[in-house]
Amino acid sequence: MMTARAGVVAVVVAGLMAAACGGEEAPWVGAGGAGGDWVMGGGPTTMPGGITCPAGFAEDSGTLFYVDPVSGDDQAGDGSQQNPWASIQFVVDEKVDCTDATDTPKHSDAPIEAGDTIVLVGAEGHDQDIDISGCFNADTVTIRSATLHEAQIRNVHFRGSAYWRIDGLRFVNGTGGPMIRAEDQDSHGECHHVQIFNSLFTSGNLRTVQDFETHAGTAIWLLHDPEHITVQCNYLSRVGQAMTVSGDNISIVGNLIEFFSLDAIATGGHHNRFIGNVIYDSITLGDGHHDDFFQSHMGSNPDVSSDIEVAYNIFMNRYSDAFPLYMQAATQCLSAFEEGPKTDIRIYNNVCKTDHYHGISWADTNDSVIVNNTVVGGTDMPGMPPGSDGPDRTRLSVEGTGNVVRNNITVVNFAGGDHNLEIAGDEVYDYFTDWDNLDLSLRAAAPAINAGELDQAPADDVMGNARDGTPDIGAYEYVTP
Repeated sequence: MMTARAGVVAVVVAGLMAAACGGEEAPWVGAGGAGGDWVMGGGPTTMPGGITCPAGFAEDSGTLFYVDPVSGDDQAGDGSQQNPWASIQFVVDEKVDCTDATDTPKHSDAPIEAGDTIVLVGAEGHDQDIDISGCFNADTVTIRSATLHEAQIRNVHFRGSAYWRIDGLRFVNGTGGPMIRAEDQDSHGECHHVQIFNSLFTSGNLRTVQDFETHAGTAIWLLHDPEHITVQCNYLSRVGQAMTVSGDNISIVGNLIEFFSLDAIATGGHHNRFIGNVIYDSITLGDGHHDDFFQSHMGSNPDVSSDIEVAYNIFMNRYSDAFPLYMQAATQCLSAFEEGPKTDIRIYNNVCKTDHYHGISWADTNDSVIVNNTVVGGTDMPGMPPGSDGPDRTRLSVEGTGNVVRNNITVVNFAGGDHNLEIAGDEVYDYFTDWDNLDLSLRAAAPAINAGELDQAPADDVMGNARDGTPDIGAYEYVTP
């Protein structure tokens, strides 16, 4: 038990996608939770785990070059603010002093050098499909919007390139295709050290099953084993697959995802981090696909993962008024089912509220640590929709050897371990501050308070509050109001 003020995540994503809806507030932005409100991109925003997403851009480094499709000229321009270029694709192809995969200079006399920034001016008129192929920088070159979330494009495709940063752009792609694609490619080399930061992603103003079937695509697609990719502080709404993450040394940090019709995060690989993300509400298309907040099953070697950290994330079925109930799916929380060894998996300080029986379900998982998670729900829980085939009770299941399963709150525990609590039905009102409004922090006198084991417990809780020498069970450490 601590005496600092608790942090409870509440989401108000007001007007973020307005420009994609003709200037009106997007009808799909969600609201849920209790406590202090925050606005992604209008903050600064504090995400779970104490991660701060800035209200604007990172500080520019190097020289700024400008692209303005209205007033610019590719032939007569010099990239200055007074005399900009017109086309971002022209600039990437001709004006960046990068090398190819063999370290051969592509444009040795080009003005844009490692560490410089390319600024996209205005909302419309930019090249919609940007190809960055075989362009390796010695240090990061940034492409950003002049005004946060103003410059709109459809997609960027990185094929064997390195040290690029996308910052504060707005991606709208209703073709069913990806919005960011980063991949190794034989003809262009390896893709590595790419950052995707503080940007907005949507497949459009999707309202019906047919809209999702026709228009929803993957927002961020990392495939064919790129490495050292960072995806941080982005907002993804009304998409198909939010993120496909196949590769190594990838960081997915502080992103907000809502209304996805496939999986929020599908992943596989090694040395990857999934920290401080907030994921809400899958959309069912009635096609038999089992939607997942997080599923580990992708990659060039799909059934083997190691050194994976999943922590400080919040996964919730809110049953938002944005969609009719028949479009809102029972969603698996954290799962990895395929046969094949998974080792050194660390799952801690996650919160999941769902009506699906798969809470944390990991098969063939060894020498791993699953501690201090709150994974609850089920169709017989208060406020949850009834199941068509009887009640589904959210469970904790970890199959394998050498695992530590400790200090977790769940409904059904198939994993064994120690210092885990099972709760059911109206007991949620004895444990949680405001179950009906998505606040799963511990209430005063909850049985989980001071009931945990210190060994292997994280030093802080899901909101970054310090744990003491007698830690509480679950993702939250009780905080005295």
